[in-house]
Amino acid sequence: MEADMNQKYEIKFPLSMYLQVICYSIVSILMFKLVFIVDSFFLAVFLSFLISVQVGGIASLIPRMLRRNSELEITPNKIRINRKEVSKEDIEKIIIDDSFTQSIGIKRYGKRLIPMDLHFRFRNKEDTNLEELTAWAGRNGIPVTRGKIFRWV
Repeated sequence: MEADMNQKYEIKFPLSMYLQVICYSIVSILMFKLVFIVDSFFLAVFLSFLISVQVGGIASLIPRMLRRNSELEITPNKIRINRKEVSKEDIEKIIIDDSFTQSIGIKRYGKRLIPMDLHFRFRNKEDTNLEELTAWAGRNGIPVTRGKIFRWV
C-alpha cells in the first residue's frame, strides 16, 4: 500500500454485537415477566425503567447491524469507518482481539473504552487487510497490540 493512496476495505461488526442483542432481548423478556410477579410498585417501576433501557440498547444496535455498506478507509493521516473519522494523532493504539473471532478496535487517547463505531472485523481477506492496517499503524507510530477489547455501546 503506498503512503499517498487511500485504501478501502469492506468491514462488518463483530459477532459480539449479535450476542449482545440476543442477551438484551432475553433479559428484557425475563424482566418483563418479573414486572407482573413482584409485589412492590417501586420495584415494578424500576424494572420497567430497566426494560426501556434494554429496548433502547436493542433499538440502537439493530440499525447498525443491518447497515450493508460498512466501509473502512485508510488515508495517510486518518482512518474513516463509515462516517466516523479518527486522525492518526488521536489513536492511542489498535487492538486485535482473537478471543472468539478476530476483531479490531481503535482506541483513542483519553478514552478507556472503544466506541462501537470503532470496533469491527474485515468482511474478506482478513489476513491481508490486517497486514495493511498494521503497516499503516507502523508508519504512523501507532502500536498494534493483541488483547481483549472493552467497548462502549
